[in-house]
Amino acid sequence: MVVLTALQVEYEAVRRHLENVREVELPQGTLLDVGRIPGLDWEVALAETGPTNTRAALITQPAIEHFDAEAVFFVGVAGALKDHIRLGDVVVASKIYGYHGGRESLDGFSARPWVWEPAHVIEQLVRSARREGNDPWAFLSPDTRPTPVPKVHVEPIASGDVLVGSRESETARRIRGHYNDAAAVDMESQGVAQAAAMHGTVRMLAIRGISDHADPGKASADAAGSQKTASRHAAAFAVRVLRDLRPARPSAPELIPAPPVVVVPGPNRASGGLAWDSQPVVEVEGQRYLVYEGPGDLFHETRDGDVVRRQAVARLVSDSGSPGTYVWLRQVEWPRSLRLPHPDPLAAFQREAKLCREVRGPDVVQLTGSSNTATLALAWPADPKLGRPLETLHELLPEAFAPVDPMRLWSIVKGLAEVAVALEWLSREGYSHRALRPTAVVMKRQWTVLRDLGLAAVPPRKGENLGPGQAPEQQYSSRFRPGPATDVYQLGALLHLALTGHYPAPGLPPCRPATQAVPVSLVHAVTGALQQDPRDRPGIEAFRAALLGALPELSSVQPPQR
Repeated sequence: MVVLTALQVEYEAVRRHLENVREVELPQGTLLDVGRIPGLDWEVALAETGPTNTRAALITQPAIEHFDAEAVFFVGVAGALKDHIRLGDVVVASKIYGYHGGRESLDGFSARPWVWEPAHVIEQLVRSARREGNDPWAFLSPDTRPTPVPKVHVEPIASGDVLVGSRESETARRIRGHYNDAAAVDMESQGVAQAAAMHGTVRMLAIRGISDHADPGKASADAAGSQKTASRHAAAFAVRVLRDLRPARPSAPELIPAPPVVVVPGPNRASGGLAWDSQPVVEVEGQRYLVYEGPGDLFHETRDGDVVRRQAVARLVSDSGSPGTYVWLRQVEWPRSLRLPHPDPLAAFQREAKLCREVRGPDVVQLTGSSNTATLALAWPADPKLGRPLETLHELLPEAFAPVDPMRLWSIVKGLAEVAVALEWLSREGYSHRALRPTAVVMKRQWTVLRDLGLAAVPPRKGENLGPGQAPEQQYSSRFRPGPATDVYQLGALLHLALTGHYPAPGLPPCRPATQAVPVSLVHAVTGALQQDPRDRPGIEAFRAALLGALPELSSVQPPQR
C-alpha cells in the first residue's frame, strides 16, 4: 500500500512505525521509503507530497502505478471546523468535499463540489477500530501510544488549496454555507482521493489528526507542538486500521502437493554452489535434472542485485538412468540475509500453478519453496518420434527480409490463433499473459500451447517485459495499464516478426504491403493489433477470428518456386 503525507512532521510520524526500510526512486524522480510494519503483512511505500491538492495528486498517481497499490492512506494533520473536536483528536473522512468546485456569478457562489466517499468495507473497519473496547490504541506499544487518549471522529472533510486561518474568512463562511457537516479542513485529501479513484479498485482513506481550529491561534498551536502530536495520533490510527485491512486480491493458495520429483535449488554463493550453465546435470537430494541449452531465453539467468532468476528446458533423470519428463524449469533465489523480494516469488509461482489448473495451462510437475528459493516446473511437450522436447515458434520464424513461406506462415497463424484461445480464458478470469515471445509458444502438431502463463500471476506494472516485444502501455511513460489488450499487441508483434523478420518499430508502418503470399486480411489484422492506443485494438476474440479468417487464403497460396 501507499501512505502519503504532506509535511515532514507527518512523514516522520509514519516512518517511525516502519522497519527494514529501503529507498525507492520512481521514474519521475520521486523518492519513497518502502518498509514493513512489524506484525502486519502490508508492505508500505511512504512519500511526502508537499502541500496542495495538485501536488498530492501528481505524487499519488505514479506511486499507485509503480507499486500496483491496493490501498492508499493519506495521513497527517488538519484544522478542526467544529468546536466539539479537540486538538489531538483524529478525524477519518466519511466524505471529502472538493470545496472549490462551483460557479461564481452576480447572484453569488453556487457550489458544484467534487465529493468522494470511502468504500463501505473500509469505513466499517474504521468504525470497528474506533469502538473496539473503547480504546483503539490498546494494541500500541507504550512509546507509540497517544497520551492523553484522543477521540476518533468519522466525519466529512473539506479540502481545497487555501490555508484557512480564520473561521470568519470568506472561505470558512463558504464551507459553512455549502458543506456545513464538514468537521475538518485540509489542502491535499481531494487530490489523493481523485488520483486513487482513477484506479477503480484502489481503496483510499484520509486520516487527519487535529493540530488547530482553523483560526488565528494556529501559529501558537503549531509552535507548542500540536502538529507533531496530531501527526503521531493520525499515524497510530492508520496502523490500527491496517491491522484489520485485508488484501482485496485472492491470497496465494497453499503449497500444491508435489510428486516425488526433485527441484534444482540453484547456486548459493555463500556455499559455493554452481550455476546451471556450469554443469549439464544438476543433482539434488539423489535426483537429477538434465538441463538443456536452447535459443533465446530457453536457457537463461538474470540477476537483479542479489536476486537470481534462472530458467531452462530440462529433463528428469530417474535412478535407473532412464530419461523422464521434460519440464520448463524456473527458479528464483535470494540470499537468506536478504528480505523476501517483491513480488513474493513463491506466492507468484503458487498463483500461476493454480491458474494452470483453472485455465488449461501446462501441467504442474513440481512446486516448492524454502527460506530463500522458489521453484516451479511445468510439463513441456515432447516429440515422441524424435525423443526430444518440442520446438517453439522461434524455430519457425524467418530471418530478416527472407521471402515469406506460405506453408510456414499458415502454421504460425494457426498456432497463434490457438494461443489466443488460452489468452481468452485468461482474460475471462481477469488475467493477462503480457510476456508473449517466440520461445513462449510451443508448436505441437495438433495444438499449439504456451510454455507458461507469463506475468499473469503478478500484478501489471509499468516497465515490465523489457525487450523488443514490450507493448506501449508497458512502458514507464504510458498512461494506460497493461492488460488483455497487451496480449493482442504482442500477438500482432509475433505475426509482424513472422512476416518481416523483425519486431515492429514505433512510428513506422506495422507491416509491409500485402503480397500474393500475405493476404490483405492478415495485414489488416496485424495493423489493428499494433495500434499504440490499447483502446483502438480489437479484442482477443475478434483478433482470433481474424486469424482464422486468413487461414483459407493462406492455404490457397502456392509455395514459391525453387
